[in-house]
Amino acid sequence: MKPILHPSLVNDPLGDPGLFVRFLYEKRALLFDLGEIHRIANVDLLKVSHVFVSHTHIDHFIGFDRLLRIVFGRGHTLRLFGPEHFIANVEGKLAGFTWNLVDRYEESIDIEVTEVHPDHLKTATFRAIDRFRRSNETTRPYENRIIWQEPGFTVQASILEHRVPCLGFALKESKHLNINKDRLDEMGFTPGKWLNQLKEAILDGRPADTPIEVPIGPRGHATPEARTLGELQRELVTVTEGQKIAYVVDTVYNAENAGRIVELIKDADVFYCESPFIAEEEQRARERCHLTSRQAGLLARAGGVKQLRTFHYSPRHTDAVEQLRQEAQDAFLGQ
Repeated sequence: MKPILHPSLVNDPLGDPGLFVRFLYEKRALLFDLGEIHRIANVDLLKVSHVFVSHTHIDHFIGFDRLLRIVFGRGHTLRLFGPEHFIANVEGKLAGFTWNLVDRYEESIDIEVTEVHPDHLKTATFRAIDRFRRSNETTRPYENRIIWQEPGFTVQASILEHRVPCLGFALKESKHLNINKDRLDEMGFTPGKWLNQLKEAILDGRPADTPIEVPIGPRGHATPEARTLGELQRELVTVTEGQKIAYVVDTVYNAENAGRIVELIKDADVFYCESPFIAEEEQRARERCHLTSRQAGLLARAGGVKQLRTFHYSPRHTDAVEQLRQEAQDAFLGQ
């Protein structure tokens, strides 16, 4: 079955950290961290609906200006998530520009910013039409580590330690819905947007008798017919467990943090984990609140993840990239 979520690192393992996640069959993407993002094409940045920022050190947040520059004037809402004080960080960024002409744009942008506290989520909105003045501040519970949820997926966050709060993230697809293309052809159904509507109806848990219009016949000459959700699901759709992608950067290895990370990443299909230091540099890593390659592997093994991908290597180790990768894999595989 084709995966719906397609993650890829924004930069090479020695560059600024960041993970870009594309959605199959949708013009949509998620972004984890906002470091240097010039390698992401503008057309792909325009697909970003949500950005999850671990913390606002410069290598994780300097890309905010570029993202804003590309999406400004597109008339949609961009949602950002970050740790405590994140609203003020975004507000400061916006205050660094002059917005005296924004009222001349027919379409601008709204930015909804949520910061994660130990016991609640705090959200504020910045609307371009209002010259990005803070408004609509609200709070809601922070439960089961969930910071965003919709029918297709859930994003969880854990608050980790980096001398400042730093968020680790887990993206979980609710269900993996696979369309049987052979059966689709046998029934004479024409592929199209209705398949996404079918999937959404299933994920929403709508009644089996919900009508869905299905185009039947050759593309361009298809005739719509009403079929029920139950029939279509039974004939065309296989439902399996969804993907899980975990992302952890900039945190120290200690008992409390390790426990939080292992709980967050448990059974992930792929775990993206920082690995700035080689195994013998534990003391240096501890002083800088980072992980070693071996510690990344131990966390992945304890979490039972299927695949470990390390990145965010220290520039000091340009000549030790393979060593960093191998040490992490050895610890992951128990070697």
